[in-house]
Amino acid sequence: MAQNDLIIMAVAVLIVGVILYKQINKVTQNITNDDENPNLVYSKFCDAIDNQIDILRQNTQEDIILEPNKKDEILEALSDFSKELVFIESLNSKDSDKWQEKLFGLLSRIDEFVEKNFINGKDIASDIKDNLKIEFDKLGLDRG
Repeated sequence: MAQNDLIIMAVAVLIVGVILYKQINKVTQNITNDDENPNLVYSKFCDAIDNQIDILRQNTQEDIILEPNKKDEILEALSDFSKELVFIESLNSKDSDKWQEKLFGLLSRIDEFVEKNFINGKDIASDIKDNLKIEFDKLGLDRG
C-alpha cells in the first residue's frame, strides 16, 4: 500500500507541476506582450520609415532631384531625418499618442522635403505615404 501511495502522490505532483508550468507561461507571455506592444510595434514602423529614407538616398544618388548641385545638402538632410528617427525609436514611452505625435511630425517634414527637392516629388511623397500606410495597417497601429 505504501508504494501505491507514493505513485499516486508522484502523479498528483506531476499534474500540479504541469498546471503551474502552463499558467506561468500564459502569464509571462501576457506580460511580454503588454510590455513590448507599443515599443516593439512602433520600432518596426520606424524600420519601415528608415527603409523609405534609404530609397530617397538612392534616388538622390541617381540624381532624381530637382537641383543636382544640392546633392550633398539633400543627403545630409536625409541623414538628419534618420538620426531623428533613431532618437524617436529610443523613446521608452508606452503612450501610443506620444509615439504617433513624434513619428507623424517627422513624416510631415519628410513629405514637405520630398515635394520640394525631388523630381516628381508629389508622386514620390504619395508612394511613401501609401507604403507606410500599408505597413501601419499591417502592424495594427490603426487600432491604437
